[in-house]
Amino acid sequence: MKNIPEDIPEFWESCLGLIERKGIRNPRIVIHGGYGKKNLGDDAILYVLVERIKRYLPEAHIIVICHGPENLLNWFPDIRFLRFKSLSTLLAIFKSHIYIIGGGGIVNKINVFSGYRTFKLFDMKGKFLFFAAYLAKMFGAITHFYAIGCTSFPDPIVKILTRIVLAKADFVSVRDPLSIKNIQKIGVKKKLFFILDPALSMEPAAREYVLEALHECGIVKKSRPLICLSLRYIGDGRTDNEKILLDTIQLVQYLITGKGCGVLFMPASQHPFKHFEDDLDFGRKLKAGLGSIPHFYLMERYYHPTVMMGILGEMAFCILERLHTVILASKIEVPFFVISYDDKVTEFVKLIKKEAMMISITEFSFDRIRERIDPYIDKLTICPEKISKKEKT
Repeated sequence: MKNIPEDIPEFWESCLGLIERKGIRNPRIVIHGGYGKKNLGDDAILYVLVERIKRYLPEAHIIVICHGPENLLNWFPDIRFLRFKSLSTLLAIFKSHIYIIGGGGIVNKINVFSGYRTFKLFDMKGKFLFFAAYLAKMFGAITHFYAIGCTSFPDPIVKILTRIVLAKADFVSVRDPLSIKNIQKIGVKKKLFFILDPALSMEPAAREYVLEALHECGIVKKSRPLICLSLRYIGDGRTDNEKILLDTIQLVQYLITGKGCGVLFMPASQHPFKHFEDDLDFGRKLKAGLGSIPHFYLMERYYHPTVMMGILGEMAFCILERLHTVILASKIEVPFFVISYDDKVTEFVKLIKKEAMMISITEFSFDRIRERIDPYIDKLTICPEKISKKEKT
């Protein structure tokens, strides 16, 4: 990844040029994305975008169009948040000087994994974003589809909108090679910038906040090597979530009793109303299935992305499924194993050349994962008998 830039200087230079030409003192910048629904990846992208705007355009008035303003206000008290489908949102679009579609899997069939049908006419993510960006461009804003993923198309209408709106946008930056290929394949001929996912620019929170969060999870002292487990439900109608849960229970029991580890379950998404996007529910069912087994910890609270990144940094090993847990673990160089449920995960793992540490969700089983991770876990642990003596002293 050494030759892939983290940002696009040309974009910020273009913004500064517009502001200077028009004599704008406080430019209105709108960031539009799937933020505020307690998803680590989306909120990490927003955090980095806000930091970049403040660096290049410190006088800017930032407006964020998102799902759940109430979940973001404490983290960004100086930013105005608006919900989708409101008059205030339309006015913000019309009045914006710079309009940023802020990263992530904006164009793909990811909602299928959340239990949604493939074709959804008024899908906010797949269609409303394009209409909003087109309107902003018509009213004179600089528009940028920022570090987007386009590993698939949910339906033909999204494909048409992608071709029309991306061709009109001032800048389109993409975070993986497959997305570039897909965009070019549907006829978008403009220059596409290949850049890293914004979350890779993030740094972990100060260790005192990380240790405080671990204490809240019940981890007072690390007498055992800690394994982070971060898995999700899949709502595509084909994945057997019950079997995955049972295999995961078996895996945790093996790691704790057979390998002498502690296991922390980290829900990377705690969606307020979509069952298949609520990893905490998976974690609670996992905890119930384990019974009173010690050394299993469930993260109930949703922390700031920098704190969650820091928590990953305290782990000896990670077993991960969601893309941004993998992205953050790779940034802080924590060893990990990946369960890929979508092309966007596979594409990133290929980018960092870690395919040997990945299996597909279709291959998920206790035996398969144990076989793959044992050589790495054995390097971390001592026998359970010695750990038992250590914990008693």
